[in-house]
Amino acid sequence: MEQVTGERERRFMKKKITYTDEPMKTGQVVKDLLPGPEGLSFRKERILTLRLDEPTIAELKEVADNKGLGMSTLVRMWVRERLAGNA
Repeated sequence: MEQVTGERERRFMKKKITYTDEPMKTGQVVKDLLPGPEGLSFRKERILTLRLDEPTIAELKEVADNKGLGMSTLVRMWVRERLAGNA
């Protein structure tokens, strides 16, 4: 025989809940795993649009793929290295 919707739930929810004013038992206190608010700050980056011709993009993609990086990541690394060298 097919069960009627809710019949199964009624079988498992027969026990009535008794509410009291007694204090709750506290569990074990664990260390907070998240960093504090200063460690949750957002990255302060801005978007820069760069226009490149197709052959340059193809070569950039090939170099990035060979290094296991995305093109944007590779360009960002190159820019930072270049700026650090000119400091």
